[in-house]
This record gives sequence, structure tokens and C-alpha cells, in this order.
Amino acid sequence: MNTLLRQARAGFTLLEVLVSTAIMVIIVLTVVTIASDTLRVYDRAVADLSTQSEARGALDAMENDFSTAMLRADGRCWMEIVVPGAKTADGAPPGVPGEVGNLQSIDHPIVMLFGAPPDRPRWTPGVGRSALRGDVCAIAYRIGQRSPFDAPGDMIQQVYGVYRTIIDPENTFVDALPLILNSNIDAPQSPWNYWSGAPRQFANYSKTPSPGYETRALIDSDIVSKTPCWTMDENNFIASNVVAMNLVFWSSSSLSATATAPALPDPCARMPQTLRPVVLVSAKDDKSDMASSKGGYRAMFKDADGHGDIATAPLRYAPNSAPTIPNPLPTGSGKKFHPYDYYSSRLRVYADRMYPDNLPLKPTATTWLPYLPYSLKAVEVSITVLTPEGSKELRGLQMLNNNQKVPEADFKRIVYMYGRNYTRYIRVLSNGG
Repeated sequence: MNTLLRQARAGFTLLEVLVSTAIMVIIVLTVVTIASDTLRVYDRAVADLSTQSEARGALDAMENDFSTAMLRADGRCWMEIVVPGAKTADGAPPGVPGEVGNLQSIDHPIVMLFGAPPDRPRWTPGVGRSALRGDVCAIAYRIGQRSPFDAPGDMIQQVYGVYRTIIDPENTFVDALPLILNSNIDAPQSPWNYWSGAPRQFANYSKTPSPGYETRALIDSDIVSKTPCWTMDENNFIASNVVAMNLVFWSSSSLSATATAPALPDPCARMPQTLRPVVLVSAKDDKSDMASSKGGYRAMFKDADGHGDIATAPLRYAPNSAPTIPNPLPTGSGKKFHPYDYYSSRLRVYADRMYPDNLPLKPTATTWLPYLPYSLKAVEVSITVLTPEGSKELRGLQMLNNNQKVPEADFKRIVYMYGRNYTRYIRVLSNGG
């Protein structure tokens, strides 16, 4: 009988089965959680590597171009930034393209400059090629939106990206440089006059059936043509899923802080080593109610600076302490003085000065400075890149809406959730940066 009792007790009790089952469930859940977290971290790492790769390609190219940018101290404009969608009344040149897709105008400026990029064309295209003479090239950057899968102009599957266009040295020497060098203060010319003018000749190394020279518009507002302008050609595409490209121009005063008449001193007595940012802002941002004829720029000076007319002062600065507003007081009340210098439609960069928006090249009065006395020393470039998940969701919304432009709230949500920002500080070596 005792043997039978011992045999009956050889199995597991219900409590033991429940405890062992609970332990197994805990172990399985722990393993699943660890695996899920590992996969999530892996996916995020892959997404970050993808965005870093896209950002690195664009930032490396911009570093090469800005660091070798040509800024000659000859009173001519060698670099220009134009804001898409800007109006002529606000200072933009004629023929500016509109905003791209859902992008804000301040997030995709068109940048034009001259430089000596290391990857510039060095041989003529086609059979029997020969070495190209010269090293200075006209360069342009812009963000566009085109489909890599469908025919150009299709309203779905549109991908944002950075386009970098280099004009070969010989065509730059023949068309672009003479336009700038022959300009003067009475007949000013800038890079925009070259890029937006009549169709220009350039070397197209990917032209089919054989490489050769081609004549085409460089910048226009047509994004549905099967033959887009050259700056929007797929051969100039260098980074995908870029939804913002923001620039800050760090500059120092080009005027002496202690100069005496007839030399022109810096109105705010800034030391040459003090860097100051010039930023792009929306046209809707406050500009202190400045008349458009003055370019939208004011200054608040202390009495010791000797400037008595705040309404005609073209510069602003952020004093260390509360400033004393000189007489006469500006008309109206509640005037705001932004601590930065900014532009909203156009910025023309010279070696020792800048002309924002519609600030005229020639002074219209003797009481205000006709330009920003800034010498460009460095450019801070920030770009925002969508992860593959964000790009996939954006393309899905484009297909659902059958439009390249999605609802604004959805676009902002995607950029906020899936956007990765990368910044690089680039010294302009040719201008003492």
C-alpha cells in the first residue's frame, strides 16, 4: 500500500504546473521584449546611417564649394542667395521659381556662387576629348522634387532632394565670368543674371546617345517638363529625402571700429573679430515697420554712437544693456528691433559687404549706410533628412492624395517624427575665414 501511495505522488501538482508555466511565460516575454528592442534599435541605427550618408554627401560637397568660393574685393557680386516664392516687391529678382511642394520658402533657398570644386569637369565631353582649361566654375544648389520612378511631372512618388549643378570651367569663362566682370554700380549684374537668363551652353557628360555640349535653361519654374531645367536634371541629384537646407552667414565688420572722417567707421564700433549672423527669415516676420525703400533694416544706437536719426539707420545690433533711444523717437509705438541681420527674398554677397532684399546699391541719402558692411567668414549649413520610414510614409500620402503636395499637418508630423538634422560649420578660406 505504501508503494502505491509513493507512485501516486510521483507527478506534478497543479500549483507546480502553474508556477512553471508562469516562469516560462516570463522568460518568453523577456526574450521577445529584448528581441523587439534589439530590432527597434537596429532599425533606428540603419535609418540613422541612411540619413547620415545622404547628409554627408551634400555637406561634403558644400564644404568643398564654400571653402573655395571666389569673393574678389572688386566691388562685384560673386555669391547670391535667392528665396523661392519671393516677390519682386520685396526685393526678389524677376523670374524666381515658386516654392517646392510642402517646403517653406526659408527651407530651400537657391544658392549661386563661383568656386574651384575638386570634382569639377576636367575633360571635354565626347570622342576625342581634351583637357579643359581653368578651374573656376559656376555652381548652384537648390532643393527640388522629382520622381525617380515615373515620368517627370507625375504628381505622385515625388522625392525631395538636393541638386548641385557645376558649369564646366570653359563655359564659365565664356558666359558667366564676363557677365560679372563687366558689371558696375550703374549696371549691376549678379550670379542670378547668369543662371536665370537665356538658355546657356554646358557640358552634359550623361547625354545620350553620346556625351556632348547642350544648351538649356539653367533655372526656371517648370517642374512638369520632360526636359527640366539643367539645375533640376537627375544627373545633378546628390542627396535624397532632404526637406530643409538652412544657411547662416557668419560675418565680421569690414569697417574699422576707430576710423575717423573721411574714412567710414563701423556705426556700432564692432571689432573685426566679432562674428555676426545674417539669417534668412520669412517675409511675414517682423521688420520693425521699416519702409521698403530702406531695405527693411534699422539700427538702435546709443547716444554715444553719435547717430541721432533711428528711422534712417540701416543696421541693428544687440547691446549688452538696455539702449538709450536717441531723438527723434521713431513714429508709432511698440517698435521691435531684432538682434540679428536678416533677409527674406534675396542676399547679394560681395567680398566686404552684403545687400539684402531691395537694399539699393547706390545710396539715396547721406544719412544712412547703403549696405551691410559685413565680410563673409563662414557659412553654417543645416540640412534635415527624412529616414526611409518617413520617406515611405510621405510617398504613401502622395499616392493617397494623388498629388505631390500632402496636407500640411501630415507633412509637419512626418518631418517632426522622422527628420534628422545635420549641421556643418564651413570656413570661407578665400575671404579670410
